[in-house]
Amino acid sequence: MNINWFKDPDNVVCVDVNVFSDIFSKKIAIENLREKLEDFKRNPIKEGEVIKGKERNCIKLMVPNLTFGQSIENGEKVWVYLGENYDSFCLYWPKEKVLYGSMIG
Repeated sequence: MNINWFKDPDNVVCVDVNVFSDIFSKKIAIENLREKLEDFKRNPIKEGEVIKGKERNCIKLMVPNLTFGQSIENGEKVWVYLGENYDSFCLYWPKEKVLYGSMIG
């Protein structure tokens, strides 16, 4: 993972946590995804957390400012990283402000 990749708005989609958890909990078969996102938001770790789905899929939760030790746009929020071949999802909770990127939700 490279911080410059996360700084590029073309690689980032900002999405409401409720929309993301509804879609991805079904798409990659992760039970209680919304709860896992809440837990990570409350207690993020520098290394991030990999959550495995039932069908050999996984997602990585991270907080870029914590992971890279540098500040980036929306880097204090929880992000979902799927690999450099896919967009990353910057999650926002209702009533949170998001600064850039495509918006879903």
